[in-house]
Amino acid sequence: MNSRYLLATITMTAFALNSLFARYALGFQAIDPMSYTLVRLLSGAITLTLLALVSFKSARSSDSSSLGFLPSCYLGGSLLGYAILFSLAYDRLDTGVGALILFGTVQLTLIGYHRLTGHVISKMEVVGIGISIAGFVTLMQPSQQQPDFGAAILMSLSGLSWGIFTILGKQTNQALIATKQGFIFGASLMVILYLSSALFSVTPLHLTTQGVSFALLSGIGASAIGYYLWYLLLPKIDLLQASLLQLTVPVIALVLGMIFINEKITVYSCIATLLILGGIALVSYSKVRSQ
Repeated sequence: MNSRYLLATITMTAFALNSLFARYALGFQAIDPMSYTLVRLLSGAITLTLLALVSFKSARSSDSSSLGFLPSCYLGGSLLGYAILFSLAYDRLDTGVGALILFGTVQLTLIGYHRLTGHVISKMEVVGIGISIAGFVTLMQPSQQQPDFGAAILMSLSGLSWGIFTILGKQTNQALIATKQGFIFGASLMVILYLSSALFSVTPLHLTTQGVSFALLSGIGASAIGYYLWYLLLPKIDLLQASLLQLTVPVIALVLGMIFINEKITVYSCIATLLILGGIALVSYSKVRSQ
């Protein structure tokens, strides 16, 4: 029991560290978004490949190769969309606010997919969605603490892409392989984009040792190992616990940003956090109760 809670704590902290590393590296201009994304995806792909080799070797599994070309392309495309937009957004968003927008959008994307696949949304779920939307509206109200609107849109699109990646991953029982191949294809596409960007000078490229180090920490630790631990944890918890656990990530990110980057927690961000996470928690509770 204690090991399960420890695993959950480490995993959610890893997810929150993704936001902290990106904000520190990009916000302080230690690296440009394209380079950060490239290093993160490449290091994540290599790490997941090694983890998959170890996992299948220990399990003596003969099926450690592929999901097919098209599924891998879809996974890689959605992962790449998430990673690039994530990096571009964190150039102008605080750690906790970015995580709040990201994970809020992911959850709403999953709820929307749930409805589009023929599931009926209950009154309680409608109320929860309404509360979450009110939280987003509160967060974006004009004020001195208002997040950059363009960056918020980018992070919302990043959350949409991650939601699609999650949906695609749920359609296979090879979670580790799906994640690994998503990273491999995503990293391959990113190499092409990066070389094109460098060749045609689309965006200025800027790398420092510190920036690359944070990208490696994100790719190897917070992304690859974090996702691997998440898949180890999922069989040990129920659906409600899995949904609610993810809602702790923005809160952890807010605290990490306050401690390590001296970011301020505003009244608007606190109210928005309560509304968005409370609404999604209500939807998650309603879904599990109806099963």
